[in-house]
Amino acid sequence: MPLSVQEKLIEDVMKLIDRWSFEQCAYCDDGTLVSIEGMLDFRCSKCGKSMNPLEYLGEIGKIVFHYRENQNNLKIKH
Repeated sequence: MPLSVQEKLIEDVMKLIDRWSFEQCAYCDDGTLVSIEGMLDFRCSKCGKSMNPLEYLGEIGKIVFHYRENQNNLKIKH
């Protein structure tokens, strides 16, 4: 059974929060973070992108934006 739009939103946000909690890349599947030269900054070992809390929040924001956009499109069609 396919997920509803709301269920998909919740699943995507929870997945990203789990990645944040377990210090995994916000962009890559199975991307682990490594400390940059002993600093508090981290970089993905797979894609090389720097990770900080704003990266995760930005990705959560994108998920919510797409959800709202889809909801508005559905309202316009009805």
